[in-house]
Amino acid sequence: MSEYDARLADRVRTRGVLGPDDAARLLLPVADALAALHATGAAHGALSPTAVRIEGEGRAVLVDRAVVAPDPSYTAPDPSAGLRAHPAPDDVWAFAALLRFVTTGTSPHAGQLPTAGTNGFRDIGWLAPITELALLADPRERPSMAEVAAYLRARVGGPAPSDGRRRPSGPLLAIGGAAVIVGLALVGAALLFLGPDDEPAGRRPAASSTGPDRSGDAGDGRQEEPAPSETADAVSARELEEFARDYVELASRDPEQGFRLLTRSYQQQSPRYREVWSAIDDPRILAITPDPLAMSVSYTYRYSLPGGRTRTEDITLRLVRRGERLLIAGASAR
Repeated sequence: MSEYDARLADRVRTRGVLGPDDAARLLLPVADALAALHATGAAHGALSPTAVRIEGEGRAVLVDRAVVAPDPSYTAPDPSAGLRAHPAPDDVWAFAALLRFVTTGTSPHAGQLPTAGTNGFRDIGWLAPITELALLADPRERPSMAEVAAYLRARVGGPAPSDGRRRPSGPLLAIGGAAVIVGLALVGAALLFLGPDDEPAGRRPAASSTGPDRSGDAGDGRQEEPAPSETADAVSARELEEFARDYVELASRDPEQGFRLLTRSYQQQSPRYREVWSAIDDPRILAITPDPLAMSVSYTYRYSLPGGRTRTEDITLRLVRRGERLLIAGASAR
């Protein structure tokens, strides 16, 4: 490495993109610097690849706004059309765009950032949840910079901030050695359906007394589910409605049992299922629309999140029948 690569943009251009762990280690000091700035009531307002320098030892340093020009590409969308300032959340948005730039080489301009609730975040691994949260259009739904920094630190380590700031509480939940933001549920199943979690704990038809541990269960990994066309037994609207109601109740009460009601392939697409459902409390279905011909059921439900927030979402489950059981083969959120 030369004395320094000057700008982060140069580092990515000359050395290529980084994996999620290396990107987090590189940008964690920048996240801490922004969090410290926000703790004073100030914000940076000009974060971009040109606002981050790489020192000789490879440490990323945030450049003072006074000596860097804002990059319009890294300016967060403004849903208030200029009527309300939200500088700290906009720094969070820009930092998430920066994370994506370092891991993929893509920048926010020209529609290169994926839309929330799509597959476009899967290519950045475990950074996907926090990045998608931070890129939400509504600044009120983005995590704080301190929460972003804590998320990165929980995965890659590093010293705690030395500025006396309190570590974020409630929203962080450590699971499986890595940190998963329970606040992911702030964007709900819509965010996580495509690699996460809204899953199903559905009702088991009467003859499914075999239970989840039998070899025929979706979670044993030894038997591939038949395609929907191979399980074409008629399903009534009432059966679909009961499935949806029982599923929502079971998934929030026992995410592990809910996970067993996904098909094997959908389990593989839902790595954050348990984490998200563990954060959902008191789900209440407000409306259900079963579609027996399509083997699907749509519902609107409201649930509570850590910190007392509530969220309402519209979900559609795509089902298949395996023997006498219904399993969830896919889901989407609107």
